[in-house]
Amino acid sequence: MIRKEDIALITHPTEHFYETKGTAYLGSVENGTLKISDEGVTFTYKNPRRGQPLVFSWEDILQAEVDVKMNGKLGQQFALILRTQAKVRFGSKEAGHLVKMISERIGKENVVRAPSILDPLRRAIRKS
Repeated sequence: MIRKEDIALITHPTEHFYETKGTAYLGSVENGTLKISDEGVTFTYKNPRRGQPLVFSWEDILQAEVDVKMNGKLGQQFALILRTQAKVRFGSKEAGHLVKMISERIGKENVVRAPSILDPLRRAIRKS
């Protein structure tokens, strides 16, 4: 017996798809779902009255900034820097997995560590 899921996999074998709960920081905190597909990154609001889904195509994404904790582990937040120089920040418990999938599409050299509050102090100490 063929299931509906099997048919979708047969008809679109190259489509990459991952969906998880997430938060967008757009001047206010908006809950919803983050989806990564062949087209790009999509954020869909939990409350549909908030607006249309935000779609960022792979061509529009220049870099991804990753928050790194003091112990060197990845934080739960990351940001996408777009061609328009806009920065859109997201949060998710699956941030590491999401950033890994994004880096496969935009290139690992375009995933950078987000600057922290202590970076100017660290630079001053290294110079002396």
